[in-house]
Amino acid sequence: MIDLKDIFYEFSSRNALELIRKISGFHRAKGSLEYSKARGIIQNYLKNSTLLTFPMDKTYNTWQSPPSWNLNGGFLKYQNGKYIVSDLSLTPISAIFLSDKTDGVEKLEVFDVGKGETEEDYKNFEPGNAVLADGNPTLVYHYAIEKFNARCVLSYHMKAQDKSIGRTPNLLPDTINYTSFPSFKNKYAYGYALSYDQFQELREKLKKEKVYIEAFLDADQGTNTLEVLQENIGKDTDQPAIILTAHLCHPKPGANDNASGSALLSEVMRVLEKFQNHLNRKIIGLWVAEMYGTAAYLTTEFPKNAYVINLDMVGEDQFKTGSTLKLTPSPWAIPSFLGELLYVNLEYPAFRLSFERYSGGSDHYMFSDPNLGIPAVSLTNWPDRYYHSSDDTVDNCSKNTLDWIGKAVLKTIYDLDNMSQEVSAQVKGKIINNHFKLANVQSKLITNYVNYMTYLKLQQLSKYGDVEEELIEFFKEKIDFNLIPSQKRKIRKNIGPISDSWYNIEDIKWMNQIREKVPNFRDFLDVFLNVFELGFSKEEAILIAKAELGIEEDLKAEVEHYLQRLKEEKLIEM
Repeated sequence: MIDLKDIFYEFSSRNALELIRKISGFHRAKGSLEYSKARGIIQNYLKNSTLLTFPMDKTYNTWQSPPSWNLNGGFLKYQNGKYIVSDLSLTPISAIFLSDKTDGVEKLEVFDVGKGETEEDYKNFEPGNAVLADGNPTLVYHYAIEKFNARCVLSYHMKAQDKSIGRTPNLLPDTINYTSFPSFKNKYAYGYALSYDQFQELREKLKKEKVYIEAFLDADQGTNTLEVLQENIGKDTDQPAIILTAHLCHPKPGANDNASGSALLSEVMRVLEKFQNHLNRKIIGLWVAEMYGTAAYLTTEFPKNAYVINLDMVGEDQFKTGSTLKLTPSPWAIPSFLGELLYVNLEYPAFRLSFERYSGGSDHYMFSDPNLGIPAVSLTNWPDRYYHSSDDTVDNCSKNTLDWIGKAVLKTIYDLDNMSQEVSAQVKGKIINNHFKLANVQSKLITNYVNYMTYLKLQQLSKYGDVEEELIEFFKEKIDFNLIPSQKRKIRKNIGPISDSWYNIEDIKWMNQIREKVPNFRDFLDVFLNVFELGFSKEEAILIAKAELGIEEDLKAEVEHYLQRLKEEKLIEM
């Protein structure tokens, strides 16, 4: 039997922090040479990892890989004037992702199109020039590039603004925000992401006079390969495998998002290598291009009896970034005690921690499929003052945070083979506490399903720790099994969630419009499909999905529209 203190002695948060420092020095666009170099840092750190490669011109489980993109360098300056961006090889985040190569140094006039999200914004624009816009980059691309034939976009767009943590343009005037053209981009375009100060300076100049720029950008296709680094340790047994995931992609620096997850996973796997002869299960580490790499991995042979823990933005100095560690549990369609176990191991008064409703947005979400049946949880510090920006640097990471989360993950793995009575009692208490938060006396359907989930969680927990049979029976007796479908249905043609790769511009506008009223509408659609595939009726699935995500709005018409679009795109069979 492994002694937990020996595992903790072996673990080094300093190692993880130094790995973040190395990885964050690379501009890790999907398919880029620097992504491969960052992957090489991790591969050299581990003993037995293997590289899986997937062509980027293919679709994996409905996820059409984005174009492979590799930035070599470039600049942006006022014509016969000062530099706006002096060297893209030093500040690559200033190039809009998926930008094309310029035809040498291009000289263009700049037109201020406001947000750039409607045709009216372009009434004074002259085709073949550059636009200055602060709207949604996908909509700006559609109008500026596709409809009005601009060549260049000069953008300022800060997502997830939050005054409570100091994340606003005025408070971060020199920050450059990660900006990308849409993955469905099919027309020539290049662009630059500007800081708020740079953007405002340009806008003020344009009020007084015509402005011309000189732009040079060098980019190519890079490797045209999705790289997934995999390490398998332990042994095949009848116990569920543990899959630990972290995405490696994102712009330089991307220290917390997500060099931190990749680095911490590397250190966790290094520690487990030392003790692998004592492991009673297979443990798999996966370093992926976010979502797309996991979608590709799911086309290979992988354990169907497994648990997943995803590490995404796990290095934050919470004092500096304003973050709270959010634990996202497995969705209701795949009930599991794993979230409660991990939460118990994370409870510590020196850090902010929250047990959340289910949400997607990272690689745990790729396992969200009741026909797959793999519970997947995720850890993410959110919100983050420096999210997706040039300020997401290693000095905003914390060795203490890495130590806290790394040891909690290791202890969770340890507990699955060596659970003490104290831990099982704490997990049991957390399951019951969550039960009473979720039970809805006004809805027999919801209360019954919550009783069913609690029963399943306690039953699962009893395989690892002490759970009174009377307690399991107590919740079982509260279940009306006539309200629980006895047979699942399969309507999606893929494994995992259905991507949005098929969206056209009208779908994007539709989605954005609804998300203004229901911010987690995208998650709702995934949860609805999960519950519907459990065998519930359409109406029941809508009610359960709304309860799971805390949504009150009537979404029946939106569900019908979404299902119709999925049928039109031949993504489901009903």
